[in-house]
Amino acid sequence: MAVRSVATIDKPEFINITPYNPLISKCEIKVLYIGENRNKSYITKEIAKEMANSLPGNPIVGYFKTNKQDFGDHGDQVIIDDSGVHFNCLTRPYGFVAPDAKVWFQKFQETDDFGKTILREYLMTTGYLWTGQYPECQPVIDEGKGQSMELDEDTLDGRWAKNYKNGMDFFIINDAIFSKLCILGDDVEPCFEGASISSPDISNTFTKVDDAFKKTLFTMMEELKFTLKGEQKMVEQFNPTQDKIEQEKTVESEIAIEETVDTSFAASDKKKEEEEKSAEAKEEKTESEAPAKEDEDEEKKKYAKADDEEKEEKVEDKKEESSEDKDKEDEEEKKKYALLEQNYSELQEKYSTLETQYNELLQFKNQIENEKKDTLINSFYMLSDEDKKDVIENKSKYSLDEIEAKLSVICVRNRVSFDLDKENESEDTKVESPVTTFNLNEQASSAPAWIAALRNTQNSRNI
Repeated sequence: MAVRSVATIDKPEFINITPYNPLISKCEIKVLYIGENRNKSYITKEIAKEMANSLPGNPIVGYFKTNKQDFGDHGDQVIIDDSGVHFNCLTRPYGFVAPDAKVWFQKFQETDDFGKTILREYLMTTGYLWTGQYPECQPVIDEGKGQSMELDEDTLDGRWAKNYKNGMDFFIINDAIFSKLCILGDDVEPCFEGASISSPDISNTFTKVDDAFKKTLFTMMEELKFTLKGEQKMVEQFNPTQDKIEQEKTVESEIAIEETVDTSFAASDKKKEEEEKSAEAKEEKTESEAPAKEDEDEEKKKYAKADDEEKEEKVEDKKEESSEDKDKEDEEEKKKYALLEQNYSELQEKYSTLETQYNELLQFKNQIENEKKDTLINSFYMLSDEDKKDVIENKSKYSLDEIEAKLSVICVRNRVSFDLDKENESEDTKVESPVTTFNLNEQASSAPAWIAALRNTQNSRNI
């Protein structure tokens, strides 16, 4: 007999986790490229975008051959027996494409069969492989393997068209859904030449190439500078014509130095005689020009004083202007500060009024809620104060639903029979109220909601 399990009315406890499993390895997948391919099909970028919606959740399969210690092809096997001819698939799942996997387009430069460089745009996505469970798929992460997609035959839609440039017929895919992504061995060439599964760094390889190119370019430039400097030194050392020119220049310079030395001595003697004569003439002139120089000096001093006075006046004017500007700036800043203070005080007043209103509303809400909780707790009159102790003490922490649920569970555990007899006695007369008994197995339309909940809980326990 199967075990029956029924969820309780307690709330489930959820936990926050950080997904991490060392037995799973993340991989990057080049699924297909846009345009014509070698299996005579054609996929446009728009169709590839629509197909990409079916990538998340797809299995990553493979057919591992133990004798080769490598993966094979799609693993299709034809079996002919008494029941006829049928196909068998030998692949097994080695991973999956995550439901929240990223999907994007990335361009790659590839070389075709004729050695020409072709720019192809691939549909890319990420997946996970169970490398801890299946060690044979670890080389897929370390070295990379080819990949071949599989499409669902029932949803595949397209039409045949002829490419008049090369005269070949191509099947243009209009709609398709991915069913599998298959790992291929090293000796199996995928339909899309560069389609592969490897570690998640394919789309970032172009940065590494750029860095390598920069380094090689820098070293080439340094070597070029070194060789140019070396060639210049070689020219200077082994150029005979240059040596002759420099020797002639040195001889000419030596001759010129000797001539200047001889002429300098002769010129020095002449200068001495002229200086003596000029000194005598200067003495005579100074005696006659002395009063004239004094007059000129006095005039120069007057002009100098006038210039100084003008400069001082200009400096004072500038100081006065700068002080006036500063006073204006200070007044504007004071006005701005006063306006800010006024706005701040107004905001404070608004905040205080809102805070008081909020506290009043919160107090009113808590009061109403406490009254409802007290009414609900008092309705469970068949329980003792000891049974209701936890609910009464933690009344502020529990909601109405939680209080009702906890007290209902206590009633069921205590197997309380709900007898709602009440006696109301006055001073003169005694009035008997009608008795209503609620059986947990009885369907009474006049029963309260919490009684119905208890009845359902009891029935579920009796099943």
